[in-house]
Formats: sequence, structure tokens, C-alpha cells
Amino acid sequence: MKLDEIRTQISRLDQELLTLLAKRKALSLDVARSKLENPKPIRDQEREQTLLVALINQGRQLGLDAHYVTQIYHTIIEDSVLSQQALLQSLLNPRDSTPAVSVAFLGLRGSYSNLAARKYLSRFQANLIEHNCETFQQIIDTVESGQAQYGVLPIENTSSGAINDVFDLMQHTSLSIVGELTQPIEHCLLVAVDTDVSQLKTLYTHPQVYQQCSQYLKTLPEVKVEFCAASSNAMELVAGLQRPDVGAMGSADGGELHGLRPLVQGLANQKQNMTRFIVVARKPIEVAEQIPAKTTFIMSTGQQSGALVEALLVLRNHDINMTKLESRPIIGNPWEEMFYVDVIANVNSETMQSALKELGRITRFIKVLGCYPSAEISPTQIPPKALSQRGQDSNGKVPAAARHSRSYKETATQLQLGRFYLGGDEPMLLAELGRWPGKEALVEIARQVKEAGSQVLAVSCFESGDMEQNMDCLRQLRQVADQFDLAILTRVSQPEALNRAAELADALLICAQDAHNADLLSAAGRCTRPILLEQPVGTDVDAWLVRAEQILAQGNQQVALLDRQQLPLPQLLTLQQSTHLPLISVLQAGELLPAMASALKGAGVQGFCLPLTADSEEIQSDWQPLQQLAHQLYQE
Repeated sequence: MKLDEIRTQISRLDQELLTLLAKRKALSLDVARSKLENPKPIRDQEREQTLLVALINQGRQLGLDAHYVTQIYHTIIEDSVLSQQALLQSLLNPRDSTPAVSVAFLGLRGSYSNLAARKYLSRFQANLIEHNCETFQQIIDTVESGQAQYGVLPIENTSSGAINDVFDLMQHTSLSIVGELTQPIEHCLLVAVDTDVSQLKTLYTHPQVYQQCSQYLKTLPEVKVEFCAASSNAMELVAGLQRPDVGAMGSADGGELHGLRPLVQGLANQKQNMTRFIVVARKPIEVAEQIPAKTTFIMSTGQQSGALVEALLVLRNHDINMTKLESRPIIGNPWEEMFYVDVIANVNSETMQSALKELGRITRFIKVLGCYPSAEISPTQIPPKALSQRGQDSNGKVPAAARHSRSYKETATQLQLGRFYLGGDEPMLLAELGRWPGKEALVEIARQVKEAGSQVLAVSCFESGDMEQNMDCLRQLRQVADQFDLAILTRVSQPEALNRAAELADALLICAQDAHNADLLSAAGRCTRPILLEQPVGTDVDAWLVRAEQILAQGNQQVALLDRQQLPLPQLLTLQQSTHLPLISVLQAGELLPAMASALKGAGVQGFCLPLTADSEEIQSDWQPLQQLAHQLYQE
């Protein structure tokens, strides 16, 4: 046959192959639909193995290499699994009927994040609206505000490791992880015009790319490196300059979008260079039980020896496979770490729910960041032996197993404020100032409070509208408290104030009039500081516990109840028996102070707060009641 005839036959066969692949994919989706009625895992590794062995043997009879057949069918099986997963997920999490889907990512068109976003969202078969962002924080903000439905964030790279800025942001956002994908990273030296490496004087790149290609860049000592916010920014800059002495570092695909061509390819230190991306959205998704799922959560353990080991043993005892453990420092808590954990498990499974419940009892903070289909479709392994055988609650009511209840956790929770413990062997004593007394008066007050026997000094630092002025007061309070070995507590009434106060305060107080603020409670739930919560104005004890539950449900397991209304003793006893949260009673100076303290201590109240006068002329009258209270609490 002539060459043109041969090529015509090849083209016809290619069309037939595509038609057959499309038919095969349609049948695989029918398989997924059949599993809706009879729930079975999407993957059947044993069947896949048998299928591959049979196909390899058939291929050999047709003159096809075993490796060639294996590669083709690994790709087909991977696509089949991902397509079935996407179908089941779309049925379980129906999207609004919209002709477009929007996504926020780092950099401009052609960045690795942009390529990852396009790859992930291609399955939606909808028009893509792209939001270019300059920082990871801007991606978070764009999705949180509703401008974009999804955000794509790089989380780790096989060459440069974890991307810490993203881990730190995920601790504080309200977004959920709804997906993941792995993108090959193939760095090239890109240029806009015909040139040679020897002519280059300036190279534009992202710091991560620079780090991943450091060995090659050492061979260019005379070339000046300029950092950009993203690889796509570097490409855009070089494309605009159109000069022979400048180049950019990035992917060949991204460079093509900007009219650049690769001058040198394969520059990464580590040839198997991959970046794992996570996809975030405002609402979590449910993962079908037939699909392999990942759950990501963060937790903070105590400082005692073996605390992390104890938490990890919970996963082992529940036969849950952990695939990642990453630690990040908690801002404002020196030497304390927040642990990010990835496990192979569906968050709604009985096993995972049991593990999370147990972890909630032994950690200071725990929050699920998301449950999502695992994008890691491992190739089916073919045993050598087989290959050798050629023929073979919305109504406001608290659920029964609420996190605050004794049925959820039998033992009383212990909170750490500074180096002191609420819920320990002895009650905690707090001295409370209603307003800021000034730096000079504060020093004398702190000295007297310490000598009287208090461990915690509570001062309202966020009373003015000037945030920086409030933070300056808090910094002064921190300095004075450290001088006299006191823990500090301050009242917060807005989410912004809570986030800033958490940088310095040992605990935060939400007063009765602010306890209805859902945004404030949500921020408190994402905070890593202990929260003292007063009973909301005009509500009963059940509503108080509902507010506490809102905080606990967001992840922060360090909540105490502050009783400023002085509930009757029988009601306090009932409350103490129904919840494991520590109770703090606010007492007033008077003749009944010692007797009241003794009775409440016997009823199980773990902390006592005595308000003080901030006026320097009257402050001396407060020391005697404070000393009396301390004597009553700590006497043998």
C-alpha cells in the first residue's frame, strides 16, 4: 500500500477506537448506576487484576507487549473509575442548574494552579469563569464571599514539600475541602524570541519554582533571578518584553498560552515532580459510600507526654489508614502545634464517626476540614506469577449525643489557661476588672491580685472602636501578667476582635449580650483559645448549651460556661450532671461569700470569678473579699 492509504486506514482505525472507548465509558457509567441500588465499591481490584491478566495474554497472542497493554488499560481503568465517581457525586450533590462554573486560583492564565483548575473542572462540562488571584488569601476571600464557587490551592509538592501558607490559612477559614488532584510539574525555560541560554541576563520565576530547579540554576551564575507572584506572571512579563536576554520558568503548556516556547526542558531537581492541589468551596459535600474517600481534619493535643501518640492510636485502633500528618505552629501559642491529618475514610462512616468522637474527648481542638473523593487511583497490580500463566439539629434543639453532653464525654473537660488548669484538682480563681485601668494602675492591681491568690486576671481591652489601640492595651496586659505569672482573659464582641485577641490572650470571654451573634460563635469555634461563654440574655439553660454546641461543632473543644446570673444551686447541680463543660460562677463580695463559695465548690463548680473595682481609690476594698474567697477555696 502507498503511504497515504496506510495513513487513511490508521485514521479510520483511530475513529473506531474512539467510538469503542466512548461505548465502553457509557457502559462503565451504567455499572455505576446499577451500584446505586446495590451499594458496592466502585473498584473491584480482584476483577481488575483478572481482567488485566487476560488482556495481557490476549495481547501477546496478537503481538502486543505486556507493558504496552498494561499502560493502555491502566489509563482506561483510571478514567472509568473517575467517571463513575463523578456520576455518583453529581447524583448525591446536585449542582444548581447553571451554564457556568467559577473558580479562583493563583496567578494568571497558564499558571500551574490555572492548569489544575481547568483539569479538575473539566468534568462539569460547563463554561469556566476564571478568577485570577495574587495570593492564597485572596483565593480564600474570593470563595468565601461567593464571587467564585471553587478555589484551587496547592498544598504540597514532591520536591519542595508542604506549602505552609496554605496550611495556615485552612486553620481559620470556614471553607471545606471538596476535592483534590495531582498535577505533574514540568519546569521549562521559556523565551519569547529566538535566543540562546548564553544570551540570558534575567530570569523571572516564582520562589517555589526557583527552589525546585536550584541545581540547574546554579549552572547560570551570571543570570539575575527576579521573583514573581506566580509562574504565569513571569510568562506574561517575558511575553510583553519580547527580548532575547530575558526568560521565564514555567510549564510548556502555560507558556504556549502566552506565546512562549521552551528553550530548555526538564529542569526540576526531582524528575518525578508533582504538586497536590486541594479544591475548596463554601459548603461541604457528601461522598458516596461506594467511592474511596479521604477525610482531612486538624487537631491540637495537650502538652503532656504522649498526647499525640494517644491521638494517633485512636486511628490505629479503628483501623483507619493515615496518609499524611503535618504540624504547624499555633500563632500566639509558643511551642504548640496544630496537626493536619489526612486519612482514608468517609467522614460519615460509623468507624470514622466513632474515631472523631473519641478524638474529641482527648484533644483541645478538632475540626473536620472536608471529606472528598480520593483522586489517587492506584494502578492495579499484576502479580508476576499471574503474568507467567498464559491462560488464566435546625429547630434549635440539642441532639441527644451533643458534644457538650455527658453521653458524648463522661469525664469533665479540663481547660488550660496559661499554665493554670480549669477543671483540675483545685478550683480556678479569676479576678475581673470591668474596664481598662491604665498601665500604671494595672501593675499594682496585678501584684495585689497575685498576692490575694488569683491565677487569672480578666480585663476588658476591646472597649474602643480603635482596633490598634485595643491591641496596645492587650499587649500591655500581657506584659504585666507575665511579670506576675498570671493568665489573662479579655472580652470580645466581634469576630475580628476575637481573631486579634487570640494572638495574645490565654482565654476569651463572650458575654451574655454577644452570645446570640452567630458569626462570633463561629469564629470562636475556629479559634484555638479556650472560650468562656455566658448564658445568652433572655434564654434558658438549654439555649445556653445550644450556643456552646455551636462553638464545639466548629472544632474548638475548649469551652467553659460562665454563670453570671447566679443560677439556683439545684439548677447548677443539674447542669453540672448533664454537661462535661467546666462551670465558672461569678460571685459578689458580701457576708455570704465564703458560704456560697463552699456550697458551689461542693456542687462541682470548677471556677470562681470575683469582679473588682477599677478605680484606684476604691480598689483596696476588693482585696479582702478576694483573699477570703481564695482562703475558702484552697483551705484543707
